[in-house]
Amino acid sequence: MKERNTTRPPLESLACVNPDCDLYGQNGGTNLLIRKVYGCDQIRYLRCRCCQQEFSERKNTALWNSKIPEAKAVSVAEHLADGCGIKSTARLVKVDPSTVRRLNGKVGKHGQQYHEQEVQDVVVSELQADERYGFVGNKQQPAWEAELMDPASKFILAHVQGARDESLIRRLLADGAARLHHRHEVALFTDGLPAYRTLFPQIFGYAYYPPRQGARGPYPKARFRVPRTAAHVQIIKHQSGYRLQEVEIRYVHGSKKRIEKALDRLGYNVPNTSAIERRNGTARLMSAAQVRKTLAFAGKGETKAAMGWWGMTVYNWCREHRSLKRLLTAPVGKKSINSDHRLWLSV
Repeated sequence: MKERNTTRPPLESLACVNPDCDLYGQNGGTNLLIRKVYGCDQIRYLRCRCCQQEFSERKNTALWNSKIPEAKAVSVAEHLADGCGIKSTARLVKVDPSTVRRLNGKVGKHGQQYHEQEVQDVVVSELQADERYGFVGNKQQPAWEAELMDPASKFILAHVQGARDESLIRRLLADGAARLHHRHEVALFTDGLPAYRTLFPQIFGYAYYPPRQGARGPYPKARFRVPRTAAHVQIIKHQSGYRLQEVEIRYVHGSKKRIEKALDRLGYNVPNTSAIERRNGTARLMSAAQVRKTLAFAGKGETKAAMGWWGMTVYNWCREHRSLKRLLTAPVGKKSINSDHRLWLSV
């Protein structure tokens, strides 16, 4: 009989999945015991001593109820995050395209839920925002992705998809601001889209109501004041055809001194959106539906949305960011002796 070499995660790393249990979501305890082992992957069926609930160890994960071997399911997710399309992934992993679509939806939803759970109360002082173009169904149905990034850590705070209008920018900025520890201390770098200029005071400023003039008529609407600790600058690129003619830097809200302070912290000479633009290029390489001049765009909106969330999750939590450098360690001995590889990149 062939011996199985399947390695399962330690039991101490798992937790009860019953929301009504007193030990719900608390790993490292001794409340879980193995009820049985099943399947070719030796999946453990667990029981919680506290609430007597029984469940699979893959419950509430992206691999829950997967009908293919675990190694193949993981391979499908890896191929999708490395720029392979639905059909190309099916050919490489040797599964049906419907299986790839189902797993794409599951890993995308799981990535979105993980982002909602973990990205809260983030301490960030600078942000960059941008949108990238894409298609759904055919090239007459554009579908945009907009993201909000911390240029210092290259971490993506917010990710939304939809038509490129004020509603998209409002959802992006509101979602990002809700995840910040203090939304009133942010320097925002964006392109020249007018919606950023309109919405920045509403989302990152303070609301106040001016006094009513007289005893009749409606009360004045809320107005918004941008504090000294917040600022917004737009980098507007003027082009003639495909040639860049001029880059205009427009200080829209807040003081120029606040922007200069952000530039010193980031190590920039002039305001720019270089970090989020590099991220746009990386995202196009990680998702087949985002590659320029491609016929591999997603057939349905939910497929593209899932690919976007999964790619962003891998980018945030699994990939090395080569631009996050650290100092080299001091050399020891002669060069011919000290020839081992030195890690100089940090995650």
